[in-house]
Amino acid sequence: MNTKFDLEDKGHFRRQYPRRALRRKVGVLCDGSYFVCETGELGEGGMSIISEFILTEGHELVVSLQIPSGDFVFLRAIVRSTRKKEGDSKVTHGLSFSEIAFSIKRQIRAYVSARTESLSNS
Repeated sequence: MNTKFDLEDKGHFRRQYPRRALRRKVGVLCDGSYFVCETGELGEGGMSIISEFILTEGHELVVSLQIPSGDFVFLRAIVRSTRKKEGDSKVTHGLSFSEIAFSIKRQIRAYVSARTESLSNS
């Protein structure tokens, strides 16, 4: 198999796009069930979510969220990693977006790069 996900090692793999921390609510639709959880990070290629539920790696889902200074969007994603720290009730899931419109990528890129610019100016 010759995909970018061949680099995975226990849920850790090289990302194609940078991510920026984002703490807000996100809706998740998975296998007919809908729940709301917190976001951890957001980037053009994917995001992380923090939930009380354990999702199976490889599962497809739909996330709905408000991009900071952008649109409210619905994005298809695949669960790429699941991490649960011992003694913590929350689970962190790494998601990669399946199909994402260029206009949405541009809004996410603007959010991620705004942090980079503000850090480099300080």
